[in-house]
Amino acid sequence: MYYLSLLILFFSFLLIFWAIYSYIEEDYEHKNLVKRIFDIDDTSIVRKIDSKKRAEFKLKLIRGGLTQKEFNEIIVVSVATGVSLISLIFILELSDINNIALAVVGVGIAVFMPFIYLDEQMKARIKRIDNDLAIFIDLLIIILEGGGGLNNAIDRVTLDGTKVLGKDLLEESNRFKNELITYDSDIAYNNLVERTGSEAIGTIVGFMRLSEETGIGVKTIFENQSKDIKDQEMLNVEKKAATMNISITFTMFVFILPAVIAMIAFPMAADALMPGF
Repeated sequence: MYYLSLLILFFSFLLIFWAIYSYIEEDYEHKNLVKRIFDIDDTSIVRKIDSKKRAEFKLKLIRGGLTQKEFNEIIVVSVATGVSLISLIFILELSDINNIALAVVGVGIAVFMPFIYLDEQMKARIKRIDNDLAIFIDLLIIILEGGGGLNNAIDRVTLDGTKVLGKDLLEESNRFKNELITYDSDIAYNNLVERTGSEAIGTIVGFMRLSEETGIGVKTIFENQSKDIKDQEMLNVEKKAATMNISITFTMFVFILPAVIAMIAFPMAADALMPGF
């Protein structure tokens, strides 16, 4: 029992250290962990990228709204949690199967939890951006109707929309505005789509490019896109409402109905088993 626990612990630590080594040496090609922890320049994706794998991961960090330092901190916490679980093998007197299960869970948390957390952060950030997009476009339309240009409209909404818009979309708006002034519009459009990962923004950018090529007013494009986004949101609400009855019915059959039957049947059964009680 003791030697099996020791063997499990050894292989668990070996796997964790191998994952950390791969993360440092292969993915990021840095040998100085301290330098990596305090290297937080993740805002620009226009500069030359020396590694495709590193570029893809940097893009994931940007889409998740995380810096490299924050991700490294998540790794430290995950490894500490995994090691703590694995250490329970020596503290608790468990069976061999439970020891193996505890080691597998500990290694899984240490190795995979940071990347699962990053994926969830990406999905949550994209959802927050999409939820604010219709309001953002409506505000742009109001300024464009007043005779303002696109750059001015984006600037005003970014500065004055803090009370009605989330920080994720406002940050992307500010970056896009600066890149639109500094770089070619095609580069600014590409960076916006890559940073957000939002299909809705990708569609809007596609129509904005079409506007530059054909001369169609940007205001018209924004009006159509705002209507499409609102229609899609309403459709999603209707879908949830349509499936709600099924969920309620399922809940009733699984939880409520058996409880009601038990309330009726148990007294009857008790009366039959113990008459006159």
